[in-house]
This record gives sequence, structure tokens and C-alpha cells, in this order.
Amino acid sequence: MQFSKYFRMLKMKVYKIRDFPEAVAIGLAWGVAVSFTPLLGFHLIICYLGTILMRGNLIAATVGSVIGNPWTFPIFFYVAYQFGLNFIYSPLDNYEFKITFLIENFSRLFFPTLIGSLPIAIVAWYITYKISKFYLEKRFNEKKNKIRS
Repeated sequence: MQFSKYFRMLKMKVYKIRDFPEAVAIGLAWGVAVSFTPLLGFHLIICYLGTILMRGNLIAATVGSVIGNPWTFPIFFYVAYQFGLNFIYSPLDNYEFKITFLIENFSRLFFPTLIGSLPIAIVAWYITYKISKFYLEKRFNEKKNKIRS
């Protein structure tokens, strides 16, 4: 499937959600933001909790979390790791792609990635919220004007 066709399909799914534009934008933003964190088993739980606390739409949150997938996670985690190294951690001397290496150095890999992913997730939340709210309100107002005519 082509990427443009895939994103068009996702856009139409979001447009079909019957809720206020702000609630849908909040859900999308939480789904996208949580996808940048390395908390893989907890993405949907954190996403749903944040969405519920801010009274967003859970379906939109699920659609937003699609941005985190096996193709994008390596990129997200690498960028977050490099960003996290700038805060308080020092890089490892050498890297190996072995399970034993990952287990032995879990804290030296996970915590910089977690710390580095938080500012990225906050920025992603804000950008996603603003852009999606703009387009959803535009679509909402077009539908409202169409009904009035």
C-alpha cells in the first residue's frame, strides 16, 4: 500500500469520528506523543490514561498511536537516545547487537532513551494537537455550514 493512500485512509478515519474537534485532537496528540517513548508494553495504557484525564477521544488516541510501529521505533529510539545522552548520561564505548549486550547494559540504554524521549513527546503532542485541531475545526465548520444551507 502506498504511503499517501495509507495516510489518506487514516485521515478519513479521523474525520469519521463523531466527537468535538478538540476531543479528537487531544486523543490524536496523546497517541502520537506516547509513540516516541520506549515504554513499549505501556503505550496504549499511558495513551488512554492521558486521553481520559484530558477528556479526549479514545478512538482517536488509538489511531494516533499507529505512528509508532516496527518501522518507526528504531528511528524514534535512536534519536531519543542521542538526545538523552546530552542531558546526564555518557555514551557507551562500543555497541553490539546481541541480546546479552542489551540485557547487561539495559539501564545505560533505556534511561537515556526515556529521558530523551520526553521532550520529543511533548513537542510532538503540541504540534499534533495544534495541526489536527485546526483541520478538524475547519472540517467541523464546513459540515455545519453545509447543514445550514
